[in-house]
Amino acid sequence: MRPLKLSMTAFGPYAGEVTIDFSDFGNHGLYLIYGDTGSGKTMLFDAIAYALFGESSGSRDVRTLRSDFADDETATEVKLTFEHAG
Repeated sequence: MRPLKLSMTAFGPYAGEVTIDFSDFGNHGLYLIYGDTGSGKTMLFDAIAYALFGESSGSRDVRTLRSDFADDETATEVKLTFEHAG
């Protein structure tokens, strides 16, 4: 499975919509996700796991995945486009 695009809205530290286009990184199949402590790196993995399986990648309760920074009117949403076996 190769992620192509991940979009998150009101998810984790991301109040608005954030989209990561993995196709911008080429076809090498290896990605480095780095940043300061608390910057949202693990939330990217949680978002991918939530999109695929309906639960986070770790021991977080899915009810805690909604952003505390989002407006009440903004729906929490994760979209993942991926490629599998070509």
